[in-house]
Order: sequence, then structure tokens, then C-alpha cells
Amino acid sequence: MNATVSGRLDVIMPARNAVATIAESILSALASPLCHRVLVIDDASEDATAEVVEALAGRAGGRVVLTRLTENGGPAYARNVGLALSRTDLVAFLDADDVYEAQALEVAVAAHDGIEGLALVRLALKPVGLDPEIAGHSGFKDAWTRVTFTAPSNVVVRRSVILDAGGFPEDELFRRHGGEDVALLQAVTRTCRVGTLFTQPGVLYRIRPDCAALRLLRSCLYDIRPPGIEADLPKAEAVTRRIIQRLRLLNPLASPHPTVIEILVNWAPLEPAL
Repeated sequence: MNATVSGRLDVIMPARNAVATIAESILSALASPLCHRVLVIDDASEDATAEVVEALAGRAGGRVVLTRLTENGGPAYARNVGLALSRTDLVAFLDADDVYEAQALEVAVAAHDGIEGLALVRLALKPVGLDPEIAGHSGFKDAWTRVTFTAPSNVVVRRSVILDAGGFPEDELFRRHGGEDVALLQAVTRTCRVGTLFTQPGVLYRIRPDCAALRLLRSCLYDIRPPGIEADLPKAEAVTRRIIQRLRLLNPLASPHPTVIEILVNWAPLEPAL
């Protein structure tokens, strides 16, 4: 496995009012020599998020690029802006309050390089700040696995796949409930070859009171669902089917027999460069 090649992927980071956490998130991506650029899309923040990013960009030698949106477009729109700016073969999507563990990106890129036909790799997702009652629930392990397969922050994917899928869907129902990442990434999983690296370095996922992971956990464990979501679930599934059709028509990695494979590697931590 070669972890010395420079600039293999862009990390796309939507951000809104993330002044307290975004510096740590950006620095965790920059720590990897495989990260070409961190493309931060400031989604009309009302705090000092942009100022923090600008300060980091001034010290990062062009590896941090800030785009400021004047109106709040939502995370799907912000990620699509980042996709339009990216030029790398691989892209990753890290939320502005999540953090890569050391060498997580190296492991993901090595998997893409070593296994033919992979469209997407999912890293381990590790909750931070989770309510002990939820963590101790008998069904937590299975519920967290569902979260791991729907979150965007642990994904390293071929940019061509996301572009051929039409990007993250911006339908109004996702502005109400979230879940645009679920619709897109489930379509990729149901269409292409996907790898998991759940025993390797991954992503620290910060649990917020309003985060999608917590909503999904409450739904799985306690059958608590946001108002109005039941009526919109068929519409969300229709969006996923629309994306699947696009991928089968446009992308050569689409397969009539999509698979999820568990990738097990012997990964020795690299010594820091002197």
C-alpha cells in the first residue's frame, strides 16, 4: 500500500455556524498528505466560521479553499458546490464538526487503489458525546451500523460516481427532514461495488442534539420519528430510484450485481515525517 503519493483527493466540507469545531475538522484532513485541498463551503454562516477558515487558509499554502454563500442553500447544495470546484478523482465529505483519525484517508485511498471496481469506501464511524442510555441500549449496535451506512463523513468516493448520480439531491423534502445524503449514498450502495473499512482508523462523529444520526437512532431504538416524515418516505425512495437509474445509464462502475465487501488490511501506523 502506497501512502506517500500526494494530493489524491479533495475533502468537501459544508459549514454553517461551525466556529467552535471547524478548525479541528480542517486540520484533521490537512494532516493527510493525500488530501489535495479542503474545500469549505460556508453556507451563509451567521458567526465567525468564515474568519476561522480564512485564517487557516492563510497558513495552508493553498490547501484550504473557502467559498462563501450569501444565502443558506442547505448541505446538499453546499456539497454540490464543492463537487463543482473539485478536480481530483476521489472526494471525501467531512462535516465541519467531525474529525478524521490519523491515517484514515490513507487507508481509504489504499483500498481504492488495491481493489478494482470500487466506487465508494466507508470508514469506521465513531460516536463522540453519545447519551449513555442510547449507547447502552440492547439494539444500539445494529442501529449504529445503519447510521454508519448513511452518514456522509465516513465516505471516500470516486467523484465521477457522484457527478453521474446528479450530485446530492436538493429536493424540498430534504430541506425539511434532511436525508439527502441517505438517498444518494444508498443509491450508490444499491448500484455499485462498495467497500467497508470498519476495523481501521476512521471518523470521530460528534453527536449534536439536531444531528441526523441521533434522529435515526431514536427512530430505530424508540420508534420516535419526526412529524411528517412518514408521508415523505415514499418520495425519498423515489429520489433514490431516480439516482439508481442515472447511475446505471451513465457510470461504468454500476453493476447488475452490486456488492458490499468488508476490507480487512494489516495497517501499521506510519512514522511521522521528520
